[in-house]
Amino acid sequence: MLPTLADALRDTTARLAPVTDVPRSDAEELLSRLLGVGRGELPALGARTLDGDARARLAAWLARRLAGEPVQYITGRAAFRDLDLAVDRRVLVPRPETEGLVEAVLEVLVLARQRWPRPAVLDLGTGSGAIALAIAQEWPAAAVTATDASADALEVARANAAALELAPRVVFAQGDWFAAVGADERFEVVVSNPPYIARSEADALPADVRDWEPHAALFADEDGLADARTIIGDAPRHLVAGGLLALELGESHVHQVATWLEGAHDWARVEVRDDLSGRPRVLLAYREAGPAIAPAQWGEER
Repeated sequence: MLPTLADALRDTTARLAPVTDVPRSDAEELLSRLLGVGRGELPALGARTLDGDARARLAAWLARRLAGEPVQYITGRAAFRDLDLAVDRRVLVPRPETEGLVEAVLEVLVLARQRWPRPAVLDLGTGSGAIALAIAQEWPAAAVTATDASADALEVARANAAALELAPRVVFAQGDWFAAVGADERFEVVVSNPPYIARSEADALPADVRDWEPHAALFADEDGLADARTIIGDAPRHLVAGGLLALELGESHVHQVATWLEGAHDWARVEVRDDLSGRPRVLLAYREAGPAIAPAQWGEER
C-alpha cells in the first residue's frame, strides 16, 4: 500500500525532530510545497497517497534538511506577507520580523497619504526584494526604488518582481547603501533591514542560518552596527523634511541606536516598536525640518 500524506507528515516530523525546533512546521512546509497546496489544506488531504516521484522528491528534500539546509532554500520558495517569493543562497530568507517593519512603514504611509500622495520609497539592501515588493503591492501609489550591493541578490529580486507583475513599479539599482542612488535624490521613506549581527556573535546563531545564509547580509563589522551607522549618517541627505527612516535592528542594539538619534539635530521623533514576540526590533525616526548637517545640503522645498 502506498503511504498517505498523513503517513508522510508523521514520518517527516519525527525524522526532523533532532535537527529543528519546529519539526512539524518544517514537515508541513516541505509537503505543502511538494504538492503545490497551502499548508492549511494538508489536513483535508491526509488520505491522499504519494506516488513514487513524490516520495523520491520528499526523500531528497528531507536529506537536505537533515544536513542543515533551510527549508526555504530546499523548496526555493518563501512566504512574506501576501507574497510568495523565490529564494536561494544568494539572499536571506525573509522573516516574520521583517513583515513587522513593512507594517510600520505602511502605517506611516496611511497617516501621511494626504501629504505624500505618491511617496518615493527607498529600500536599501533589498535582497530577495521582500520589503520593496510588499510595499509596492500593498501601497500602489508608492514609487519604490530597491538597491543592493550584490548583483546576485538583485537578480533574485528582479525575477521576483517580474513573477509578481510588479516590475513596472519598482526601480532596481546596484550599489553600497546610498551610493546606489543619486546624490540629490530624496525620498519620503527610507527603509532597510541591514546586517546587524556582530561577527563575534556568529557561534550563537542557529546552524541553518550561520552555515547557509549569505554572510554579507548577516554580519556587520565592529559591534554589528557599522552598516546602521552608515545608513543613519547619510539618510538625512536623502529624506525630505519629515521623512521616515525605518530600520530593522537586533533586539540588543535597537535602543542603543535610538539614543544616537534622540536629540540629534537631523532627527525629530524617534520610536522603537516590538516584533510579534515582544522583542524590540523596529526603529522609526523622522527627519527634522531644515538643511541636513551633512556635506551636501539643500533648501527645503517640500
